[in-house]
Amino acid sequence: MSDDELLHIAGDRKDLLEVAAVELDAEMVRRGLTHKQARSRKRDYLRLDIEEARRHRKRKKSKYFVSQINLWAHFIGLAVPFLIVLILGHHRIPEEWAWPVFVVYLSALLAFLAVQPWVRQMLSFWFSLAISFVPQFAVAHWLAIYHPSRSASALKGAAFLSMFSGYLLGGGMFLLLQKLKPKQEAKTTN
Repeated sequence: MSDDELLHIAGDRKDLLEVAAVELDAEMVRRGLTHKQARSRKRDYLRLDIEEARRHRKRKKSKYFVSQINLWAHFIGLAVPFLIVLILGHHRIPEEWAWPVFVVYLSALLAFLAVQPWVRQMLSFWFSLAISFVPQFAVAHWLAIYHPSRSASALKGAAFLSMFSGYLLGGGMFLLLQKLKPKQEAKTTN
C-alpha cells in the first residue's frame, strides 16, 4: 500500500474499528506520516470530488428565463430615465411619485431582459407585466410616504419588496394564463 493510499484511509480513521485504527497509527508512525497530512489529503480529495461533480453537472435550461441577461441592454435601459430627466428637466415629478415610478420602470426592465425572447412576443406576458405594476407602484408609494428610506440599503430593500410584490402577482397571472391557454385552444378545435 502506498503512502497516498494510507493517508486516504487515515482521513476516514473515525470509520475504522479500534483494532484497525491502532494498526493504522502504528503503520503511519513507521512510515513517518502524520494525521495532519491525512486531514490535508482528505480535504484535497473532497475538493477534487466537488470540482469533478461541478464539471459534470449539466445546467438546467429554464423554459421562461434566459441564462444570462444582456448587460448592454440593461445599462442602456438604465440610462433612459436619466435622459428623460435631462430632456424634461423643467417638468418635475413630485418627490413622492419619483421613486415609485423609477421602481416600476426598473422592474419592467428587469422582467423584459430576464425572459426568453419568445415569451416577450406573447400578449399574456405584457398583460401580466402591466398587472404587476399596480402592486409595485402601490407598495413603493406607500413605503416612500410612510417609511422613507434613510440609507442606500433601505432604498434597495424597499425596491426589492415593491418588485417582489408585483412579480408575485404578475408571475401568478402569467402562469394562470399559460395554464388556461391550452384549454381554450382545445375547446375551439372541438
